[in-house]
Formats: sequence, structure tokens, C-alpha cells
Amino acid sequence: MFNWIARHKPPVVWIIKQLDDLEQLDAQVLHLCGQGEAIGPGSVRKRRKDLAKGDFQGQIRLSDSGITLHAELFSALVPVDDLEWLDQRHVRWQARLWRVAWVPERCWAYRGPLTIDDATGPEGSLISTEDMSIFREKLSTRNTPAPSSRWWELVALGDEQRRFDYTSIPDSHRLAANSRKR
Repeated sequence: MFNWIARHKPPVVWIIKQLDDLEQLDAQVLHLCGQGEAIGPGSVRKRRKDLAKGDFQGQIRLSDSGITLHAELFSALVPVDDLEWLDQRHVRWQARLWRVAWVPERCWAYRGPLTIDDATGPEGSLISTEDMSIFREKLSTRNTPAPSSRWWELVALGDEQRRFDYTSIPDSHRLAANSRKR
């Protein structure tokens, strides 16, 4: 009787940010943002067809926060029924077993690669974070010389050898003479 209501609701999808094959975990990892709704122009039927083909190019409203982001930020948008949960940490999708890594909200709009954080979430679940190794590598290979700092001692202008001798302590009579000039 109420099937006509379900037809007009936006399709609900699982939002996948990135897919990885991590050797250190010996598993394929699915970086999951959570559930969302495919919204935007066009009919609900057309959006469902585009999602089934993997061609949806519209807005996604994330269920947890209500934030609306564009579909191009995500690797895949999977209809809710296509993702089979085996337990809290594993899912089956496209006839493959995946380990789930939850993506925090700060990473949803991040356009770079994600990596697994050392810390684990509740019940041993994995947490994704931004991969900063690219930035660290760029900073470590900078060709700019380190700034030089020089300490100039208060000595007579004609005493050039003494000016660049940083290892010896200044003569007390020169310090006394400089203090009397003030």
C-alpha cells in the first residue's frame, strides 16, 4: 500500500572513499565514510540506475552529519543492499572480502591518498587518516640552504682576526673600554 513512498525517497548508499590492497595487513581495505543519500536533479529512478552502473555524478548527503558533498570525491557509491556485512570489521562486496577502515569526517573532502592510522577504533576497527608522507618527502628534499646565524662580538673595527674567532672569550679590557664609551 505504501510502496509509492519508497519510490520517491533518495537512494541510500554506502560511501567508499578509497580502496587499498595493503600488504602489512595482508588484506584488501575499504575506506568507508558511512551511509548517505544520492540527491540532486533528475528522477529517483535515474539516480538508482546511475548508481547501479557506477556512473552517478551528483550530490551525496551524508546521513550522520547532513553534509552534502559531490560524488567525485569518493571512489565508489554502493547501494546499501550490495554490501554484505560479515562482522564489525569485514564486508563482502563484488565477490571479495574487504577489511573496513572508517574514515573520520575531517577526511571526507580530502583529495589525497588515505592510510591506516596506528590507533584503532572501538572493537579493533581500523581508522583512516590523511597520508602525509608526500608532504614530508617534499619538505625533506628542499634545496634551500639552512639560514646561517652569526654572532658578532663587540670588538674594535680594525681587529678582523679577532672578529671571526668565535671560540675565544673576549678580552676583559676591550669589554671595559666598550662599556665606558656609552
